[in-house]
Amino acid sequence: MMVRKMIKAITFDLWNTLIGEKDYTSLRIGHLLESLDTQNSAPDEKVIRQVYTSIEDLWRPYSVGQYRFVSVKERVEMILKKLDIKIEQDPKLAIVRDFEEVILKDPPTLLDGVKSTLESLYPKYPLGLVSDSGFTPGRILRKILQSLGVLKFFNCTVFSDEVGYNKPSPLMFSQALKLLKVQPKETIHVGDLLETDIAGAKLAGMVSIWIKRGKRRSNGKSFRPDYEINRLPEMLPILEKLTSFS
Repeated sequence: MMVRKMIKAITFDLWNTLIGEKDYTSLRIGHLLESLDTQNSAPDEKVIRQVYTSIEDLWRPYSVGQYRFVSVKERVEMILKKLDIKIEQDPKLAIVRDFEEVILKDPPTLLDGVKSTLESLYPKYPLGLVSDSGFTPGRILRKILQSLGVLKFFNCTVFSDEVGYNKPSPLMFSQALKLLKVQPKETIHVGDLLETDIAGAKLAGMVSIWIKRGKRRSNGKSFRPDYEINRLPEMLPILEKLTSFS
């Protein structure tokens, strides 16, 4: 009897799929306030927070035309423009660096069951990571994954700041498929966001698993996952079912 694997590779989202998401807004605002104070042009902290919050929606992947990734430099410039503050290039780049690296002061941790699940899958499947970067570029996120002891499990890591587009752009997923050398229908993508992970995987022609954690699914057709789970280890029985015998 021969075993035929219908699924040959697996890709994962990062935030709230493998690691817990944290809010670094206050830390970034603190860095910005300190930097602007050095430049003798610091507005009130309350004003900075209002500006930061008012344009936050513009940075969401599905709010930007064609899902283009908006760099941290662009984001900082948007904030400064709305604050009507002009500073030299070097101080501006220092703010950008602070925004990117602030996560290292209080790194996120792995979610329950993640490491054991990756350890179980690693010998059997090529694994990939497909993640939006936001304020934290791939070069920093790889450092965090390395420190958490899980970077070694991934055959490829694809981040939106390096591709130039956010999920659900098919370009994010096609890059991972290319690096893993597999076809979309042979690959499962696992993620927690319907509008980016599930919609993007469907656009790319991949099988999708939604980590819902008690959330209700949207009725939108493009957001309908193939499978639903509450915790990452629950994907293991699904993979067993997708292995057929012939």
